[in-house]
Amino acid sequence: MQRVKVMRAAGISHPGRVREKNEDGYLIWQEGALSLFAVADGMGGHAAGEVASTLALETVKQSLIEQRLTLQEKVGEGCAIEPYLAEILTAANDKILLAGGNGTECVGMGTTLTLLFAVSGQAWIGHIGDSRAYLLRQGRLEMLTEDHTLVSQLARSGQISEEEKKSHPQRHILTQALGTEHAPSYDIQKFLLQAGDLFLLCTDGLYGLVDDEELLFELQAADPPEVILERLVEQANERGGIDNITAILVIAS
Repeated sequence: MQRVKVMRAAGISHPGRVREKNEDGYLIWQEGALSLFAVADGMGGHAAGEVASTLALETVKQSLIEQRLTLQEKVGEGCAIEPYLAEILTAANDKILLAGGNGTECVGMGTTLTLLFAVSGQAWIGHIGDSRAYLLRQGRLEMLTEDHTLVSQLARSGQISEEEKKSHPQRHILTQALGTEHAPSYDIQKFLLQAGDLFLLCTDGLYGLVDDEELLFELQAADPPEVILERLVEQANERGGIDNITAILVIAS
């Protein structure tokens, strides 16, 4: 297995064709051997969704910068860093809760957050909500995250089928998000990177209109990541663009 030396990334965010505001956001941050990529899909009245997603991304970035030396040291020692990533997500959750309690326009706001943190050939996915992380490896596309939604719970319990999830009237109801409770649950998983790995982080404005087979087709194209992302956004908009559309494409080499 070839050792990963470089993580290249591109991001895109578009309001879509229906929403007046873009409450999504994304983050690409790299320093030395450390890389952090994240997407967030905010929710709430007025501009509160945008506030929540921005707060989440800024807090995660700042928390990671403050702990970057510790994280790199722990990874080098072979120690688990999942607790540190959980602390970073908790800091973002607390910041959104605090902001929501300080202004009527921000009450009830929240956001999804899906991040990819990589260092020294290892990577971690941190996730809450219904944004997604996909991995394309050796021609196979795998969804790395689980949607924290009511319909996903219903499907897991056998009450509805996977096909029924796509058109269920309650498919957008989240069961977990940052800023909606004091002790949310996060999904954090670790894996080893391989040269040639391609990651797609995206909000539901993309995957809700472009299915997995179409994602696989586009991600396998021998085009720059910026071009691939532009085509994916164009496809989502051609099919109505009913939500904000945000994605990051990361290539390990």
